[in-house]
This record gives sequence, C-alpha cells and structure tokens, in this order.
Amino acid sequence: MKRKKLSYVLLVWVIGIVSAVSLYLCSRIKGTSVEGAQVIRNEWGVGDYEITLLAKTREWSREIPFLVKERKLTREEREELADRLQAELPELMKRENQDLEHVTGDLNLPSYVTGYPFHLIWSSADNERITDTGKVNREELSEEGEQVLLTALAVYEKEQVSFTYEVTLLPEILNEENAFFKLLDEELQAAGNRSEADSIISLPQYLNGEEIQWEEVRRGNVLWLLLPVILGSVLVCRGMDYELKKSCEKKTKQLLMDYSGFVSKFRLYLAAGLTVKSTFLKMTADYAREVEWKKKHYLYEEMKIACFQFENGMMEEQVYQEFGIRCGEMHYRRFSFLLSVHLKQGNNQLLMLLEREAESALEERRNLAKKAGEEAGTKLLFPMMLMLVVVMFLVLLPAYFNFNSV
Repeated sequence: MKRKKLSYVLLVWVIGIVSAVSLYLCSRIKGTSVEGAQVIRNEWGVGDYEITLLAKTREWSREIPFLVKERKLTREEREELADRLQAELPELMKRENQDLEHVTGDLNLPSYVTGYPFHLIWSSADNERITDTGKVNREELSEEGEQVLLTALAVYEKEQVSFTYEVTLLPEILNEENAFFKLLDEELQAAGNRSEADSIISLPQYLNGEEIQWEEVRRGNVLWLLLPVILGSVLVCRGMDYELKKSCEKKTKQLLMDYSGFVSKFRLYLAAGLTVKSTFLKMTADYAREVEWKKKHYLYEEMKIACFQFENGMMEEQVYQEFGIRCGEMHYRRFSFLLSVHLKQGNNQLLMLLEREAESALEERRNLAKKAGEEAGTKLLFPMMLMLVVVMFLVLLPAYFNFNSV
C-alpha cells in the first residue's frame, strides 16, 4: 500500500514538473518581446492582447500589465479596402436577384463584411420601396420599373466613406389567374363608381370571354363562440404565465447554484494566462463537448450568445454588460461590471476581485444548499407523519383486539 501511494505521489510530481517545464518553454517560444525592448502588435481584426512586462533598473524592478492594441490600418490600406468593398458589395447585395438592375426580391444589406473593418450603415432614398434592412415593396410599379438609390456609409473609427448604388425594381409578374381577378376588381370598382346615383349596381357578367356568376357570401352567427374563446384564451394565458414563472424560477435557481463554480473556473483560466474573451470561448467550447451527455445549463447558453456577439464584432464591454443583463441576477451583473472594469485596469486586479467573489459565492451556495435541505425536510414532514400514524395503528390494533377478548 505504501509503495502504491508513493508511486502515485511520484507520478503526480513528474506530471507537474513536466507541465511546468513545458509551460515555461512555450512561454519563451511564443513570447512577444523582441530584443527586450519591442512588442509585436496583432494585425487588424485579430484583436488586442495583454502581457505583463518586467521593468528593471539598477535599483528597482516591477511587473507592469500592458494592453497591446491591434495594429491600425494606414490611410492607403483603408482606401484600398474601401475600393475593394465597394466593388464586392453589389454581388453581396443582390441575394437571389439577377443583379441590381433586375431586382424582383429582397436585398441583402449587411452591417459587416468578413475581411473588412468597416461598419456599414444603410440608407434608402425611398423607404417605401426599399427599407434600410433590404425589404423590397414592388406593389403598383409601372411596367418600366422604378429606380431607387441606396447609400452605404462605411465607418472605421472616426473616418467615414459612402458608396451609392442605383437599384432598379421590376414590376410584379402576375400569373393568368391573378391577372384575371385584378382586372375583375378594377371592373367591379368602375361599375360601382358609374352607378352611384342608382339604387341597383350592375355587376359584370363577362370578362375576357369568361362568364361570371355572383353569389353573396353569408357569414354565420359566431357570437356563441365568444365565451369559450375568451375562456380558452384566459386559460392559455394563465397556463403560459405559470410555465414562464416556473421556468424563470428554475433558471434563477440554476444560475445561483452554478455561479460559484463558474467564477472559480473563470478565475482559474485567467490565472493560467488566458484573456477574458478567450476564457469565454474556452468555457463555451468545453460546454459544447459535454452537452451531449449532460443536462443543459442556462449559464452556458448565455455564454454561447456572448461568443456569437464576439464573432459578430460587438465590443467586449457591451458583450459583458448584456451578458449580465440577460442572466438577470445581481451576482452576474456584478460579475459583468468587474469584467468591464478589467478592460481598463488589467488582469491582476481582476484576479483579486474574482477571488473574493468566488469565496462569497461559495458561502452563498452553502446557504442555498442548506435552505434546499430544509425545504426538502419540510416537504417530507407530511409523509413521515402519515407513516407514523400507520405504524401506531399497526401497533395498537393487536392490543385492542387482545383487550376486547379478555
């Protein structure tokens, strides 16, 4: 037994030493310092990253956290990318249409285009025909069609450049049936206008060689259906409200139970050298692998939404704030506030705050577990009393019969 214990201890030490050496070598290989006085920026679109620099003088030395922002584009690069984007946008805008000169369906007006740093803001010269989202209205178009100007404002930091495109909307092409009834509707309206002073309106009996028979559509009395409809609506609304309430209570309880483990795991990844954004992505990826055999957790579903927002180019501070708002609990709002502050103060201060938050969350989870145990005990009180009555009945029944027999 002692040998087995010693072998396990040695195995743990070997794994720890090998891991430490590997981590040290990787940090040396992947270091960003060049000749001790230069730091390499990430290219645009890759994102910022944080490092800790050790500043030394003859008498002092201190570690200083430093945020290395990604490289900004030069004016020539911005102009080149803007020209390329202007040339590629018509192909992206047309969606299923032939081109912008033959538009018969909705358009695609993206806010971001992969490979470009610009945020696109669209405006239409005629919102009734083409909305800012690309919805197209072709009702009552003339046979020649109609031209509408679309403007895309490309924004990069404080600079703006606009692209203008001329879109030609083609009229709707009606099939034979729709064309017939459209013409019939026009004839019917004309008949009503011609005989406004007459007491009788003559309806058209022939149109394009087709005989038309007219009948009045009479609606049945459906007032007797109002009562069950109203009652059913009330019951459905109450049932949905009850289900929503239960779902919210379940979500709140699960979020509170998961909070301490979430903060501890988050802090562990940060202490290992990951950034906050990388930690979000890492924990969400771990959850995606485990979701096949584990019950889903609301917390990690919200983290997946945050990761999608990262992919769509949303600012980190806004992502963290919306994450706390979606979770709804005060703990997560405080956590999102700490992450927002971290963007300005660095990881060291954040690790200290998260350590305190993890300790507080663990204590609160113990209290929740204690409270859950007390609630479970209260729910078991009635069955236990019922069992006590049954046991007393079984004990006293033979004594009662023996007393009567004497």
